Amino acid sequence: MTRRTPLARRSGGRSASPRPVLRLLLPVAVAGAALALSACQTQSPIQTDVPYVAADGVPVDLGAVQLRDLVVISGGKDKPGVLSASMSNSSGEATRIAFALPQAQPVYAEAPAHSEQRLSDATQVQLPAVPVSAGDVVTLSVQSPNAPAVVVVVPVLTASGYYATLAPTAAPSPTETATSTATPTATATTTP
Repeated sequence: MTRRTPLARRSGGRSASPRPVLRLLLPVAVAGAALALSACQTQSPIQTDVPYVAADGVPVDLGAVQLRDLVVISGGKDKPGVLSASMSNSSGEATRIAFALPQAQPVYAEAPAHSEQRLSDATQVQLPAVPVSAGDVVTLSVQSPNAPAVVVVVPVLTASGYYATLAPTAAPSPTETATSTATPTATATTTP
């Protein structure tokens, strides 16, 4: 007869150690955690798969003439606004670009042939009165003689930080904005 010490437990033939239970539950727990953590990817798509404009402004394509990061810099509602963008022209001829707010006379900029430059770099391209305050958006029609008009929603920003040098000067005179060579054609609409 085997004598047991009073401190020994009766196990009925089973081990008192929790290790066999852990050996069974550990693979199940690891598989469950892997499944749960991998499901995060289905709810959060990879950002590089989603196209977006990595700039303050919006892009505008007018055939050979392209504008990137188009914004309006304004001091407030009903005050003049300066257009800012990167402008490139891949054609062999200079192109005149018209910018117009709804129910307003257009203003113009020249895109030299085979060039890339900042709009409003040498001379400001100004809208006489921006109908919204900084922080809002405005609808702008952009057109060249060789492409249909493109209507875009453009952000209005204050003349601070990167745009501090583009603060609007005096409002443009009517003779600067009244001359026109671009005629309206078919209209394409894009939104950011």
